[in-house]
Amino acid sequence: MKQSKFLIIGDGNAGATAAETIRNEDEEASITVLTDEDEALYNRIMLKNFMKGTLPKQYTQVHDEDWYEDRDIELHLETRASSVDRDEKVVKVEGGEEFSYEKLLVATGGSPRKLPADEGYDNVHYMWTMHDAESIKNAAEGSEEAVVIGGGLLGIDLAVAFAENGADTHYLIKDECWWHRGLDQEGAEIIHEKLEDLGINIVTDTEVADLEAEDGRITAAVTKSGESFNCDNVAVAIGQTPNSDLVDVEKTDRGLIKADEYLQTSDDDIYAAGNMVEYYSPIFEERTVKGSWDHSEAMGKTAGKNMLGQNEEFDYVNTYGVGHFNVQFLAIGDWSGEGLSKKYSEDEYRRLFFDGDRLVGAVMIGYTKGQEKIKELIHDKEEFEDRAALLEKSFWE
Repeated sequence: MKQSKFLIIGDGNAGATAAETIRNEDEEASITVLTDEDEALYNRIMLKNFMKGTLPKQYTQVHDEDWYEDRDIELHLETRASSVDRDEKVVKVEGGEEFSYEKLLVATGGSPRKLPADEGYDNVHYMWTMHDAESIKNAAEGSEEAVVIGGGLLGIDLAVAFAENGADTHYLIKDECWWHRGLDQEGAEIIHEKLEDLGINIVTDTEVADLEAEDGRITAAVTKSGESFNCDNVAVAIGQTPNSDLVDVEKTDRGLIKADEYLQTSDDDIYAAGNMVEYYSPIFEERTVKGSWDHSEAMGKTAGKNMLGQNEEFDYVNTYGVGHFNVQFLAIGDWSGEGLSKKYSEDEYRRLFFDGDRLVGAVMIGYTKGQEKIKELIHDKEEFEDRAALLEKSFWE
């Protein structure tokens, strides 16, 4: 059995950052990182550019194996954790090897949710790992007509990847517009127009009911209304399921690991970080789930410090961005409150979200001035009696 004081399952941005944080704070502690991937940390956000063909693979790499060796962090690639024995404080991996720990971080993220009609066709693609990105890139380069399913931040990356590689792309969105959780029709129109400029056919208020296949490959996607879209490839981004089965700690009904404001689970010696973790946010004063790249990095830092006993609250304000167009899309904070929006021009839009008089979130297209100030106002729980004043550009000048 291999022994380690700090054991981390997952080498994504949260897990790798936690390992680095622990090492920076403790030069002597033994640190082990387990990952089922075959290469060290890469930037998942940059995979969208790799899939489009605008960024070579080597520029997506964040760490190589030497990075871990130089910091005396023991990295085990192609090592899938299968179970956690909380009583013995041992993690078992596929193949039978065992790793003991004093403090454990579970940063295993999620796996793409599969389309119900998918029966294992080899031209249906899901995106999460580098291998997924390579498969999609190769498919997009050879595709003539593609269907992309999913109206979220990953779905738009897939649609653009196929379109930028010359495929006639049908983008099927279940809701009334792209990213309906944070945009109204007026704001979404800007993004829709940018997608249409790339030749993407946007179909909203639609849901795939079946996949037509021939010789083991999908030839068309059929919607619930009976409309059929011919294709030689299908790419799907309809959410994730948490990779949480390996550990028996308190979870939500959806299987997300539950953590407190210190990212500690119901087991005092087990922490959780990264996407697909529900934690208590002292900023929003409620339990929440966030999954952006910067948010995972911040979670890793906090989890690493708290595994060392520092008791630091996780009070980060997350951001999401889309950079495919000549206007920037940026989302900050939380988007479940009351929304107020304003369209300044054909390429400028802002939507602010409030809990009562308190600013809790923002979505910006084109006009992104004041983004750091917005994060500060959210973090500091600022309240505004005249909420509409925040939509005036003069407020941010």
